[in-house]
Amino acid sequence: MHDYYARYLPQMALAVSVPLLIVVAIFPSNWAAALILLGTAPLIPLFMALVGMGAADANRRNFLALARLSGHFLDRLRGMETLRIFGRGEAEIESIRSASEDFRQRTMEVLRLAFLSSGILEFFTSLSIALVAVYFGFSYLGELDFGHYDTGVTLAAGFLALILAPEFFQPLRDLGTFYHAKAQAVGAADSLKTFMETPLAHPQRGETEIASTDPVTIEAEELFITSPEGKTLAGPLNFTLPAGQRAVLVGRSGSGKSSLLNALSGFLSYQGSLRINGIELRDLSPESWRKHLSWVGQNPQLPAATLRDNVLLARPDASKQELQTALDNAWVSEFLPLLPQGVDTPVGDQAARLSVGQAQRVAVARALLNPCSLLLLDEPAASLDAHSEQRVMEALN
Repeated sequence: MHDYYARYLPQMALAVSVPLLIVVAIFPSNWAAALILLGTAPLIPLFMALVGMGAADANRRNFLALARLSGHFLDRLRGMETLRIFGRGEAEIESIRSASEDFRQRTMEVLRLAFLSSGILEFFTSLSIALVAVYFGFSYLGELDFGHYDTGVTLAAGFLALILAPEFFQPLRDLGTFYHAKAQAVGAADSLKTFMETPLAHPQRGETEIASTDPVTIEAEELFITSPEGKTLAGPLNFTLPAGQRAVLVGRSGSGKSSLLNALSGFLSYQGSLRINGIELRDLSPESWRKHLSWVGQNPQLPAATLRDNVLLARPDASKQELQTALDNAWVSEFLPLLPQGVDTPVGDQAARLSVGQAQRVAVARALLNPCSLLLLDEPAASLDAHSEQRVMEALN
């Protein structure tokens, strides 16, 4: 898209203005040469547009092939260890090679159309300049007697026209050079348009706020939780959860347990009734409501740079004593001496410096540091060893 706005559009303006200025300069000395240039100039954008229609389709297919290849390659990188364990390395290498070959063929198709458009441009440019040269040649021989305002064809007029004729087509040549940028932009824009125009149901937002000191009571009646695409994820649900109580959601995988937690967090739309202290969740301010929540999921996300920053993510103004208490309660202090810089150790990309159990304890410490009215836990002990599971459950209890 950058080349389209930075190069193609400015060149489009030059391709219109510069030829007109050259025609204005040639017309007073010889109107026939000016008309030859004007007559042949529209043929270039006409045939370029015809070729460009095919180029846009080719770029669209190329853009989709690149997206598939990128996603395919990223998935294989993420699952590299699993693929090696199950002996799928060679098969996946062949799969990536096949996807790369498909992308190469589509790229060559785009380049073939680009060279075709350049050939058409050069053909009509050469034809037009040749016609101007032939006209002046026959005029000097006395075979043609028009275009000179009854003053005769002068050497100066011919020299001026032949010198300016290549410059007349130069902006159109440059436009042809950047024409592939337009085709690429059209292909990319079509994909983005399809993505952006996909109808999605976003959770409704209200303005009502709940006092931070109020305990939270949850009531659901004929509750259906829906995905952004409108698909029903769970329901109908009917329950009441009084303040101060613990509730465990039990069900088979895919039954909608995580969907209910996401709906309570305000990330999924719902139909029916879901009331917080008697107020519909859709009528609450999301920012105000989330101040009452803390969350610990199956796969903890630690986006900040250091372990300290991740624990302080929700409360950066917490005191050292509050931070230490949260670290102790979540049993993070147990493994801090093993880290090179203690609590200031960088966790790395996707918490690579920490084990799954250690990262989960950091997430629990983050949740405990943030005073909340409702603590949401989405299988916080999943994928943990027995020791880490015991520590995490002790911290939560």
